[in-house]
Amino acid sequence: MTNFILISIGFLLANHGHETLQLHADASVKVKVTGVSSEKGEVLAALFASSQGFPNDASAAYKVARATAANGMAMLEFSDVPRGTYAIALFHDTNNDGVLNTNRLGIPKEGYGVSKNVKNLFSGPSYKQCVFQHTTETSLTIIIRY
Repeated sequence: MTNFILISIGFLLANHGHETLQLHADASVKVKVTGVSSEKGEVLAALFASSQGFPNDASAAYKVARATAANGMAMLEFSDVPRGTYAIALFHDTNNDGVLNTNRLGIPKEGYGVSKNVKNLFSGPSYKQCVFQHTTETSLTIIIRY
């Protein structure tokens, strides 16, 4: 009887440990991008784990992703992302130069978007405005603005 109880407790602890690993495992952040004006170029995206570099410096991003557009939308995925706080900035690189082209006033000439679909009238969005919590598989929709 004692062996059965020990085996049962061991089985319960083993299962509990497995569930804990699943809860803490890295998961994907999936992004549906809507409002893409054409199938030219690619949608380039950066996932930021801090405000450093957000939204313009993809070299400071935790991860980057790219996708082609079809039927006005693109699907992006950042895989193996640990739990945490993140923000996403993206743009439609219609001329494939890897840069968000702007006019002389700094206003984007290519479509752009951020997590939480923040739109400021006179300035770019801040990390704090765009931040979201990622705990398990996360799905977001970001609307591109031109």
